This record gives sequence, C-alpha cells and structure tokens, in this order.
Amino acid sequence: MLKYKILWFLFNLKASLAGYRHEVHELGFQKGEKHLKVERIGYLPKQVDESSGLVYLAQDSTLLTHNDSGGAPHIYQIDLSGKLLNTYPIPQTENVDWEDMSADEQENLYIGDIGNNSHQRQDLCVYKIDAKLGENLLRIPIYYPNNQIIPDAEAMFVAQDSIYVFTKNLDKSGTDLFVRKVGSNADTLRLKSHINLRTPITGAAINPQKNKFVLISYGKIYYFRIIEHQIDFLNPLYCLNFPHKQTESIAFLDENVVIITNEQGEIYRVCEN
Repeated sequence: MLKYKILWFLFNLKASLAGYRHEVHELGFQKGEKHLKVERIGYLPKQVDESSGLVYLAQDSTLLTHNDSGGAPHIYQIDLSGKLLNTYPIPQTENVDWEDMSADEQENLYIGDIGNNSHQRQDLCVYKIDAKLGENLLRIPIYYPNNQIIPDAEAMFVAQDSIYVFTKNLDKSGTDLFVRKVGSNADTLRLKSHINLRTPITGAAINPQKNKFVLISYGKIYYFRIIEHQIDFLNPLYCLNFPHKQTESIAFLDENVVIITNEQGEIYRVCEN
C-alpha cells in the first residue's frame, strides 16, 4: 500500500508541475497563485501518521482528524499547530479504509469508509456520529449504480442533507461526483457531475456558507463556486499548484481559508487574498 501511494504521488506531482494549460484553457479555472497564499503552520502529532480526513470545530478552534486504512478507529482532536488534545475511540466501527470526514450543521460527524483500491469492496459505508463523538452511531451503506465497476473514492462531504462522494479515478478518466441522501434507506448513489481533472482526488470540503467547495489531490487544489445551491463542476474558480507531498485532508477554517494536512505530518493554511 505504501509503495503504491508513493508511486502515484510521484507521478501526480510531476503532472501538477506541468502548469495550468489544461485547467485554465480547457476547464475554465483561474491561476490560483494570483489569489491564494500558502503557509505552513504546524506539524501533526505522532499518533496521526496518515491523516486522511479533517474537520474544523469553530466553537473551540480545533481540528478533528483520523488515520488512513488499517489505523485504529479513533478520531484525534488537535489544535491548529498540531498539538494533540484528545483521542476519541469510535465504538462499533472498523477502519477498513477511512478516507475523509465531514460535519453537518448540527455538528454531527460523518466518516467515509469509502476507499476501494482493489475495486472489490462491497461493504462501503459512511458512519454518522453525533457531536458527542461516539453516541448515536448510524452506519449508512454506500452503493454505486448497477452495472459499473465499483470505483475508489477518497473524498466526500455532507451538505444539504446529502452525502457527496468524489471518485479518485487513477486511470486519468476524470472525477465523478455522486450524491445520495443521508439515511440508511436511500442507499444508492446517483451520478451528478463529471469533470476531466487529471490528478486523482484525495480530499474534499465545503465552506460554512455553502457557496464554495474545494478538492485536493497530490499536487493541486481545485476551488469551485456553488451557485443556487447546486453542487457540481459547472463553476470552476481557482486551480493552485500544491506540491506538498501526500496531501489527503482538507477543511475550511472560514469562508476563505482552508487547512490542509499531508501524510508526512505537515499542516498548511491557504488563504484567499
């Protein structure tokens, strides 16, 4: 698994440094360097050795994160510099391949056990956990439409009572956006949108105002506007080269600031000018 990730990281880092011709001239993004400022602000604690999901808690200005596949089924609370504050075991769960985390307006947490590198998993799910971290657990099954290969996905968020899942697509066929309602019954994803991004997507986040979302990959960040509550790829905003190792977690701090972590333990802040 580690060798696999490193090879894909190096391949996509090379692609990210090739410039913006595809994103600007074919997809309609603006060059992010004109609008965004990047700074490293801290380091993750040793307990978080493969940060793969991130949520910002505005009430106490802290972050929640978890490790990637095979890690303990724990959520770690840290401050913005990376100091470990608390560790929360999540009962009745297994970290098969936890890939992303989100929160709704009531501060319920959603952990996406949606990784599927082999395309063979049949037990994909999202765990819904209330704001007390561990109570009222709901396992939400995730099924893709029939008659297709089950894709790998490492990015998701929750908004408007729905779960949005972004595929990774290592074959460079682009990124698909699937959606389904929160709840245990309506359990089939619906394909909503597609975009020909050339770097596999590893994390996603939506801002508190629900007018912008971001995707991160190994090497680039993609910003999109949300117009009239429609979450899709129709309104690309910025593309920023971000060659800071294996970036797999992203969260909004406020409307215009995102926090990013990588699997090498670094924490970055990206601010809009």
